[in-house]
Amino acid sequence: MNLIIKKIKDPFPYTRGFLPEVLSTLKVCLLATLIFFFFKPFGLEAAAASTIMGFGLIVFLSAIMNISISLYVISPFINQEKWCVWKEIVRALLYLVINIFAIILFATYSFDMNLNVLTIFKFIGFTTFLAIIPLSIRVVSVNNWLLKNKLKEAQHLSETLKDKKLEIDGVAIQLKSNIVNHIVKTNTKDLQFIEAEKNYITIVEFKGCEPKKSLLRLSIIKAIEQIKDENIIRCHRSYVVNLNAVISVTGNSQGLKLHLNESLKSIPVSRSYKKAVSEKLSLLK
Repeated sequence: MNLIIKKIKDPFPYTRGFLPEVLSTLKVCLLATLIFFFFKPFGLEAAAASTIMGFGLIVFLSAIMNISISLYVISPFINQEKWCVWKEIVRALLYLVINIFAIILFATYSFDMNLNVLTIFKFIGFTTFLAIIPLSIRVVSVNNWLLKNKLKEAQHLSETLKDKKLEIDGVAIQLKSNIVNHIVKTNTKDLQFIEAEKNYITIVEFKGCEPKKSLLRLSIIKAIEQIKDENIIRCHRSYVVNLNAVISVTGNSQGLKLHLNESLKSIPVSRSYKKAVSEKLSLLK
């Protein structure tokens, strides 16, 4: 039981991106439509080909609606770093309920059925109950696959970093607020990362044995424009990281995390920046 509880609390990516999710959904819908077309289960023997294609189209459009709402309406209110397996299972079940409801509406229209509300809810409840176990197995399997790939990638990058030469002399960096008369001076050796929060950035350096933090009223976009170093790059919507300061890389199913000095927190790498960060880390000498 403890193992199951631990497993469903494992991190899970909130999204793999709109296009990958749409393509994955399209494959499932095409497979389901072909099965319905050739085998015609559930009393569909007399159904026309256009009706069966209509079922597939309705499921696909319903799934697109679910994906769009999740990514563009709900995601700003979600802490994606705390998204986990059990939350993904609940979301998958909710998607299923919406898809079933759309199918019932289409079937009612196509076959002129007269279903009462109680019958509809019974059907949705029974189908959802039967789907809990296979959906949970699928989510856990996907999570294990993602975790395996991320761990492999993180191990490769960590091995690369072992041969990295330490920077002796840093190049000066000057970050200037474009709103108030405030300048923060640092260099490419001391700078560890920059974290953004609303209209401010926190510049984190490591001098001697202690980290130093400086607050500056500046957007993260304007900050990166002022830094002329190819190894200081954006890795997340809220972070710019100095790749020369990275000691090791770890990963989970959500993605990679960059580890700097042990007294500093690890820095997440979001999906949209992962390729650029991985390529840059692999080229570090």
